[in-house]
Amino acid sequence: MGPTDDAGCGAGAELRRRFTEEVDWSKVVDPYVPGPPYGPDLLERLWSPDRDTADNACADLRAACCGDGSWVGLAALEVLPFLVEAVRDPAVKVRTEALEVLADLARAGNNARTAEPDSRLGGRRLAAPAAWPAAWERAVEALLPGLADDAEEIRAGVAAALARTPGRADDLIDRFRARFEEEPELSVAEQLVLGVGDLAAHATDRGEEAVAWLRQRMSDAGKGEEPDIDDDTEAWLAWMDQHGHDVRLPAIAALRRALPGRRDPAYARTTADVLLVPAPPGTPHHWEPRFRYVGRAIDADAQLGVDLPGRLAIARTLLRQDTSARHEAGLRIAATLMSRWRSAVPELLPEVAEFVDDPDPENRVLALRVVAMCGAAARPWADRVAAHLAEEDSIRAAPGIPYAAPVEAAPVRSGRCRPS
Repeated sequence: MGPTDDAGCGAGAELRRRFTEEVDWSKVVDPYVPGPPYGPDLLERLWSPDRDTADNACADLRAACCGDGSWVGLAALEVLPFLVEAVRDPAVKVRTEALEVLADLARAGNNARTAEPDSRLGGRRLAAPAAWPAAWERAVEALLPGLADDAEEIRAGVAAALARTPGRADDLIDRFRARFEEEPELSVAEQLVLGVGDLAAHATDRGEEAVAWLRQRMSDAGKGEEPDIDDDTEAWLAWMDQHGHDVRLPAIAALRRALPGRRDPAYARTTADVLLVPAPPGTPHHWEPRFRYVGRAIDADAQLGVDLPGRLAIARTLLRQDTSARHEAGLRIAATLMSRWRSAVPELLPEVAEFVDDPDPENRVLALRVVAMCGAAARPWADRVAAHLAEEDSIRAAPGIPYAAPVEAAPVRSGRCRPS
């Protein structure tokens, strides 16, 4: 890592000298705006103590190195070592943004090596310099210590970038698993699990072992629910002393990446179990805002893809719970399934219709909208729906429900739902 000056005011003299001597600036240009190439001041701005200045420099570097993220330019070879140094230097204000550039470069480099010619691009392959694989390999070695960085967001970002290195899959799987056992923060542990899933698909020796490990994570609830400190202080202290993360949902996503196209009923069962936990581990008193729970549930359901039986079971489970947040999540998931699969309508419509008289106004409006989108299939509930049409709260609440994605109104009678 290059030194910084004593006052912490950006790059030190030695680092600025390297900017000048080690980069061929004739290759670092803006691909969108004709003009002279950049100069050493671009990297000096990356080290600026002013956040906006550094952020703008990072954006310029992204454009010069990979444009929209679909290719690797010659500029990337020149500035890659300094992007890595920026990530490792706590004085840099935009370390996470620099990591995102590195992740984009890694993805674009992989696509350039593996993609078939695209007829829409005139048969041209996505571009990457011939020297890029070796340059990225050197960057990987320099990034590895970042898995133990003091900053949580840097550890997670390094894991995300390294996971895009299929040629090092076996080694990185071992490193990610080892780091997982020591990682104190849930967000980083989740990223490590996702990284193992990405890498397992490319492993030669560790693939089966990685999949088995991910299945263990999918069945491991970690430390379990946090005890209430007011009820039992000793139990809470013992819980805090334990180490273990509930990464069941990331493990499902990772397994789907490692084993694309393979269905497993355990994915839906585990998802339902996780969604019945009052809140994510570490949330004080197991409380989270309603909109956040609903969004979490919708995202968890969506990653199950075409597993209609499993997703139907999740919707039913949530609709049969005892909180408005779970009811809303169930209604929104039901709406998604009913608008996509014709066979989901008779499965879910009776349960959704029970909420047209719900005391919660937001869920009542949502249920009315879902029932109404079903057209003739909703005829048995027509009178109950009609009774609410003139209600002022329903009219007022309908356009303003702020939670998650809006209901997609695809009328079943139009034939737009696809059969299961």
